[in-house]
Order: sequence, then C-alpha cells, then structure tokens
Amino acid sequence: MRTFRPLILCAILLLASLPTDNVSADSVEICCDSSPVELFFLGAAGSGTMTPFDVELEADSQEVVISDAIAQEKEIATWRINPAWTGSYPSSTWEFKMDYEVENAGGAQINASVTVEISGETYVGTTDQSNSFLASGADTLVIDIDVDSGAIPSSTDIIVTFEAQTVVFSVPGTDAGLAFKWGGEEHKSLITADIPVVDILIDEPVTEGMDVYISAIIASPFGQMTSAHSNSWEVRVNGATLNDDPIQTRSGEYVRLTWTWRAPSDGEQQISVEASIQIQAGTPTLSGGTVFTITTYDDGSSGGGIFYPTEEPVRTDGEGSPLEVTMEMKLDKTDGYLTLEREIQLDFGQYLAYWMRWGLDNIGSDDPQLSTPLKIIKAGMVSEDDRRNRMVDEIEETEFENQLSTPTAITYMYEGMGIELEELIGSDVQSLERFSIALDLNGERKVTYHPITMTITTLEILEPDKQATLLRNFIVSETSTVWSNINLNINIETGMRTSLTGAEIKGDVGENAISYKRTPFGESITISADGLKQSDSFVFTAMPTDNIINTPGSLSLITIISLAAGIFVVLKMTKTKRRSALWFEMVLVPIVLAALYLATEPFTVGVITATTITIWIITAVASPTRKGAFIANRVSDYPVIECPNCGTPNSITTTERPFRLPCQGCGRVLKIVE
Repeated sequence: MRTFRPLILCAILLLASLPTDNVSADSVEICCDSSPVELFFLGAAGSGTMTPFDVELEADSQEVVISDAIAQEKEIATWRINPAWTGSYPSSTWEFKMDYEVENAGGAQINASVTVEISGETYVGTTDQSNSFLASGADTLVIDIDVDSGAIPSSTDIIVTFEAQTVVFSVPGTDAGLAFKWGGEEHKSLITADIPVVDILIDEPVTEGMDVYISAIIASPFGQMTSAHSNSWEVRVNGATLNDDPIQTRSGEYVRLTWTWRAPSDGEQQISVEASIQIQAGTPTLSGGTVFTITTYDDGSSGGGIFYPTEEPVRTDGEGSPLEVTMEMKLDKTDGYLTLEREIQLDFGQYLAYWMRWGLDNIGSDDPQLSTPLKIIKAGMVSEDDRRNRMVDEIEETEFENQLSTPTAITYMYEGMGIELEELIGSDVQSLERFSIALDLNGERKVTYHPITMTITTLEILEPDKQATLLRNFIVSETSTVWSNINLNINIETGMRTSLTGAEIKGDVGENAISYKRTPFGESITISADGLKQSDSFVFTAMPTDNIINTPGSLSLITIISLAAGIFVVLKMTKTKRRSALWFEMVLVPIVLAALYLATEPFTVGVITATTITIWIITAVASPTRKGAFIANRVSDYPVIECPNCGTPNSITTTERPFRLPCQGCGRVLKIVE
C-alpha cells in the first residue's frame, strides 16, 4: 500500500490542477418574489421600452407635441417589457408619471388614459377633475391604474399605452403646444409597478482543495444590467459577505458570477449560501438562501486561487472598465517626406483585462462557442501544454503580438475591446509604413484581473498642406458598456522644419482640452480630457506642412529678423529725434513674441508683426527733434548760426540779406542782417 501512496497523491494533485468546468450541477432558485419597482420609459413613441435603471436614460429626451386641439382618441406612445419576467404579482395601484410642458397658452384641458396590458388582462387609468388641467409651463401628469393580482406566464409582454382623448388649450397664443417628454436625463417619466423582475439561482458549489467556488446566476429580463446597476446586492457564505470581484461568464441569456471562498477546515461539511438584491434605492431588499454539503481537502496549497472558467468570460460587468489612453506623436521630415510617428498606450484592468488574459491562455482552442475576436487568433507555435494552464506564457504573448500586427487587429479591437482601431490611429492600417502591437502584463502572468498595457506604434507618411484628421472618437457605441470612463492624454511634438498648423479639437472633450505652443525648435501640442463617456464624440484635425512660412524654425526667424529690421530702421529715423514714445511702443515686441509662442496662425503672426513695425514708423516720423541735436545732413561749407533759444546749429545757405531763417530745432524765426 505504501508503494502506491506517492502515485495516489500525484493523481490527486494532478486532478486538482486541472481547470474547473463551469458549474453544471443543478441550480437552486432562492429568490425573488414580486416587488415594487420604477420602470423608466425609453425609446421612440412607437417602439418604446421600460427599464428600472436610470443609467440607460439618454442625454436627449423623446417627445410628442400636440399643437392643435384634438377631439378624438390619439395614441401618444407605447412602451413594453418584451418579454416580462414570469411569476405572480399582487393587487396594487400602479402610478404613471409623465413630464409635460405647455407653451404659449394659459394651460390645457386634457382627457387622457393609461392602459396596462399584462397576462392577457387590460387595466385602464384615466384623468379626473384633480389632474385633467395642465397649467402653463413644465410639470408632471400623474395617473393611477388599479391592477388586480395575477401571474405572468412565459413569453408574455407588459405593455403600457398612453392616449389622449381630448385636448383643449386655454387662452392659446401663436404656436400653442403641449409636449410630453420621456427617456432623457432631464425627463425621467416612469410607471411604478409591483411585478417580479429578477430571480437569483445558486449553483451547487465546486471544490478544489480548500477553495470552494460559489456561483450565482442573476436572471432577469434586463440581462446583465441587473447585476451591474442594481442599487445593492451581495452573496454570503456562512454569514460572511464575499467581497472580491467575481468572475463573470455567460449562462445562456443571463450572467453567472463565481466567487472563491476558502473553507476554514477540510472534510465533509455544510455551508449556508445566501444572496440579497435591491433593484432600486427605496425599494425592498429581496433575499433568500440555501444549504449545501461540500467536501474539501487540504492539498498543501496556500489557497486564495481564482476561479478559472471553461467558458469565455464576459468583457464587461455592465458598468465597464476604466481606460487610460496615452498618446505620443512626433511629426518630422525624413528623406523629403512628412512622417508622423505614434506611440499609443492603452492601460486597462478589471473585466476586460481578465477577458484578454483568459483569451491569451486559450489561443488555438477549438471551442466553437468562443467569440470571433478569440477565434481569429490561431494557435501558431502555442502547444497543448501551454494552453489552459492558467498562465499567459511567453509564447502565447508573442503569438498574440505577431498575429495582431496585421489587419486582424481591426476585428479583435472592434469586436473584443470596443475600439475602432483606424479612428484611434487616424489612418487606414494598410497605408501605414509601420504598425505593431505589444503587450505588457505588468509583472503578472496569471489569469487574473491584473492590469494590462497595450502599446500600438505606427509610422505613416502624410500629405503636406492638406487638412488631416489625426484622431476621432474611437470607442464603439455599443448596447453593453465596455468602458466606464476614458481618460485621454496626448502629447505631440514637431521638428523645426515641420508644423501642424491650425491644430484644433472639437466635440465633447471641452474647449480647454488643447494647449498649443511654438518655439524656434518646434511645436508642442497637449490634449487632456478626463472622464469621457463611451458615447462622447470628438475630432482632432490639423494641417501637416513643411512650408517655410508655417514651420516654427523659419517662422520664428522671419519674425525676429522683421522685428530687428524694424527697430533698426526707426532708430535711424529718430537719430536726432525724441524716442520716448518709441521706447514705450517697444512693449509690442513681447506681444508679437507671445503670439508666436502661443502658436497663433502664421498669417496672424505676420499681420501683428507688420502692424507693430508700421506703428513704430508712424511714431518715428511724428516724433519731434531733440533739443541741442546736430542736424545729420548739415553742409559744412555754409556758415552756421546757433539759435539763441534752443542752441540748434542752423546752416545759412544764401547770401541774401536780410534773411529770415526758421530754426530747425524749435521753429523760431531767426533774422540774418549781415
């Protein structure tokens, strides 16, 4: 028996090291019954939906405007949950709230109704004397609907229809109108209902040594949004809350979340698993629990492992992961061409990082359920020993980098990372002189939530003197939120002989996002925007050029030479004149240099420089001659007489006597008699 003990121990350790399959045992439903919930109206009037999560509200509201009095039934809008969640619901009063605005009228008298269709039954609420008059301005129309108890079968919609039977304006003016608004952040129109919206199922735990994997499925008609945006929810084992981030994988249409719990002792034991969820603040907390019998064994490991799913993890928990984008650009002139080098760093962690690490460890897998971004990365030199060992091996990292240094990167980043690569790099990949992608696992090769840095380097040749789009909003607008917020930091440098003339960024990044500087040695452009949303849009444009008038080296030289020449000329002009006004106007020099440094358009810099020199010349011409100064063009062959008033020497160029001579210094008339 002793002979086989080492073999048995090795077998146990080998089995323990194998990847754990996703939970396939029976699930236990522990929650939840019907509960009051606010359902916000979304979407267009003819195809609207309802959601309990106000994060889904759009920036702009939907609206239907009634501009003429109506005397017959008119449908305003219809919203539905398709399909609703199965389960029973109690008798209750549902409350319909619709934001409205009456314009150019003293008010509006309305006869309206709200119809709720549920489980094949129809319930109607109408306006009465208390709410049928809508005062001028903005307010909320409230209508109650009494709903009897019942049960919602599978594949059944809940439909809410808002109709107006009559509308009559009071003291109408020109363009009188009644607007009903919903679906926007400023107009949270809704209906409060008491219905089932979620079930929580707990899978039978799976053990691996002393580690116990606890999986919960959040099943809801609102999909992943329920686990991501519920006001609060938690899972507890033996009364202790599991606080670590769970691994999220798909479970059909829903989401499975798996935690790792470390058992305090080995052997067979019972554990209690409880879960609770609160869909919205102020609504009841729904909870339930169950008991499982598990068997753990001490395999000598320190534990604390992370669940490794056989199914592909989700890319997002519904809220998204933060993304840090750092971009360095260098515009230069190489072999007669304008070249732009880019180095773009994408720093991210959380769910997207885990998804990417898991995908790297599954390169070459023949699983047909894998998403397209993971399927397109072929095995290459990756062997079976490297695959699914819960580590990102160097060969897997190298194979990934080599295969993504092609247009394959476009598909991977678009469908996998929610990034439009060609908008990020501002160019067609095929037209680039150089393109490569490198990964930095930041010192951690395990399949964990540890951050990843992806570096993209490109080199392209730009057409001179042509407006170019160097960057555009590159986040794919998807239903699921891959990125929770994006921080963007861009630094651009040019050489002495190149310029990005007229660089500007427009859109949701803000007017103060760009800083543009110019020195004789090059231009420096900085763009910084934090907290961008996935739906934000922007565009960065400039005109790359090597034109001698625009480039910082030549433009600075021309400007400085022009100022120096202007100063030299006006100093010559005022050699015998007073210069106090001219010295005061020298304050224009730093103004010109400031315009040059702040990267003002070259034409504008030229206009400011020319205007400055013109002002100096006008001042030089108008300046009076200094008292006691010699006349530069005095002719020494003529007799000279000094003015008794100012002492200015005056040449007598005629023999006529008597002769009246105006003093060239002060203008006083001198009379010459001899």
